[in-house]
Amino acid sequence: MRAERLLRLLLHLQTRGQSTVAQLSQALEVSPRTVQRDLDSLSLAGVPVYSVRGRAGGWAILPDYRSRLTGLTPSEVMSVFVGATAHVLADLGLDASSEQAVSKLIASLPEGTRREAEYARQRLLIDHAAWDDRRETPRWLDLCRQSVWEERRLQITYGDPPEPGTTPPPATPFLVEPLGLVAKARTWYLVAARTDGRLRTYRLGRLTSAALTDEPFTRPPDFDLAAYWADSQREFLAGRPSYPITLKVRAHAIRRFRPTEPMLPAEDGWWLIHTDLENPHEACAAVLAQAGAAQVLAPPELINLVRKAAQQIAKSH
Repeated sequence: MRAERLLRLLLHLQTRGQSTVAQLSQALEVSPRTVQRDLDSLSLAGVPVYSVRGRAGGWAILPDYRSRLTGLTPSEVMSVFVGATAHVLADLGLDASSEQAVSKLIASLPEGTRREAEYARQRLLIDHAAWDDRRETPRWLDLCRQSVWEERRLQITYGDPPEPGTTPPPATPFLVEPLGLVAKARTWYLVAARTDGRLRTYRLGRLTSAALTDEPFTRPPDFDLAAYWADSQREFLAGRPSYPITLKVRAHAIRRFRPTEPMLPAEDGWWLIHTDLENPHEACAAVLAQAGAAQVLAPPELINLVRKAAQQIAKSH
């Protein structure tokens, strides 16, 4: 995290020029004291940062300076180069550019640090996709990205795909002002403002049409994509239906559930866990999928539901 923060601080000064400690603190989401320590670290590493005193003062970097990342330790450099999200870059058409950028960055490192970075890249890979991950094809991704970049309104229709053999009613198109794109696992989302100013999140897989208009819009100067996404995730989790259950689970099946409380060992390799699902039917399906490696202890409603479903399965087979 410190390596990433130092890079962000350096790039901020290079691209945005003179900034106060308060502005840097807000941009990096750290305390002013941390910013001051990071500025000292850059200075000790040979980066020509300097302070400008007075009411219009702040911190700046010499205009002709170009960073070579020489002030970072080998472990910090490795943390920067390991774990690129390949499928996200591929969706955006940036996979080749990313590889070229990484090669250029590594070439700019001192010889010893360069060996450490290459050593890590050849031995560590972070793949965020699960084995059973089904990738959603982002049909409108390029158009949405163009709208975000060029700050032009997008006309879209949105909804669930029609059921086979049915004719859905015609969808009404509406205008949005795209502010950002978010890749959540293998699914892409568009964060956009409606013409009334309300912010909404749209799953690209549910867009049924999209057309780029010539209408420009003004991006809100105080909009922060990361902060908006974090808030929306908290709201989603808080508003999600809750169905708490208690299970006795074999050790190998624990990974299929997300315990909400510390687990307790039971007899003969079983574990007592508490978890939370959306509704009884989802909970029943989750338990039956473990083929006897999960037993329901509470609530009684779920016990009866699993028992009846198991009896029907046995009867049909």
